Amino acid sequence: MAVSDHEIRLAAFARCARLMHDFGGAVAWEAIQEGFEFDGERVYLAGKARGIHRPRQMNRGVLSIKTTKPRKGRTARYDDALVGDGYFSYAFQGDDPGNRDNTCLREAFEDQSPLIYFYALVPGLYQILYPGYLMEWNPRCLFCTVAIGSQFELAQRSEVREIAGQYESTQPSEAREPTPPIERRYSTIEAKVRLHQAEFRELVLSAYDRRCSVSGLPVPELLQAAHIIPDRDERGQPDITNGLCLSILHHTAYDRNLLGIDPDGRIVIAESVLGQHDGPTLEAGIKGLHGQTIRLPRHDGDRPNRDYLAERFEGFRRVA
Repeated sequence: MAVSDHEIRLAAFARCARLMHDFGGAVAWEAIQEGFEFDGERVYLAGKARGIHRPRQMNRGVLSIKTTKPRKGRTARYDDALVGDGYFSYAFQGDDPGNRDNTCLREAFEDQSPLIYFYALVPGLYQILYPGYLMEWNPRCLFCTVAIGSQFELAQRSEVREIAGQYESTQPSEAREPTPPIERRYSTIEAKVRLHQAEFRELVLSAYDRRCSVSGLPVPELLQAAHIIPDRDERGQPDITNGLCLSILHHTAYDRNLLGIDPDGRIVIAESVLGQHDGPTLEAGIKGLHGQTIRLPRHDGDRPNRDYLAERFEGFRRVA
C-alpha cells in the first residue's frame, strides 16, 4: 500500500521528539538537516535554502516551515515576534501567492494538516514546535498565521484517521478559514513562553561563550540564564544586558541572596555562608569566589547593565 502523507508526518514528529530529547531542548541545524529513514528512503525534515518545505515523498501541503537568524559579528538580539498573545505570523516565499511554496501553504491551510515549525533561537540552533496549524492564509498581505496545537490534539486526530481508515485527499479542498479552537490559542501562548525562555537562555549563554560567569564552568547542560532584574518586574526584559550566565548552583545562590555581584562585577558571598565550614564544594565552589570578578562577554554591548547590577546588589546587601 502506498505511504500516505499522514504517515510521513507522524514519522517526522517522532523524529523531532527524539531530537528534542537528545538535545535537551534546542536542536542544532546539523542534526535537523540529516532527516530520517522512512520506508527505505531518506526524508528531509526541512530545507536549508527555503523556509517552506515539502519533501518529495509527500503529495500535498507542507511538512515544515522554518525561520532563521542571520549570523552577525555579535550576539543576536531578542526577537520581538514573541511579544503578545496572538498567533505567529509567517511571511510567504517571495511576492507571488501562487508560486509553488505558497500554494503548498494554502493546501496546508485548507486541509488543516499538522506541520513542524523550526524556530531559530540563535544562528544554527532551533526550537522545534509541533503540531502547528495554519489559521489564516492571506494572499493580499503575503503572510499566514501559525498556531501551535497540543500533543493531545495530534493524538486525537491520528486516532480518528486510523478508525475511519482515511488518508489525506490528493484533491484540493474548498478554501476556508477554520474556526480556531480555544485550546490552540492557549497552546500557542504557552509555546511563546517556552520560546521566550529558550531564546533568552541561548542569547545569554552565547554571549558568555557557554561558561558560567562566576565559576567558568563550561558544561551547557548545567548553565542557566539568570535575570538581574527579575522578569516579574516590568523592567526585567529578556535582554542580554539583563542576564548573567550562571551554573545551576550559582544561579540558586544568586536568587537566594547568598551570592551578590556589585556594579563592577565583584563577587560577594554572604556572611552566613562565609561562616560555614565544610568540604571542597562549599570552600572552593562558593566561598573561594569571594572577592573575585565575573567573566564578561567579549562584546561591550552584551555586558550586564551596571544600574541593574547596582540595584540588585543593594537588595543583596540588605539581607546578606
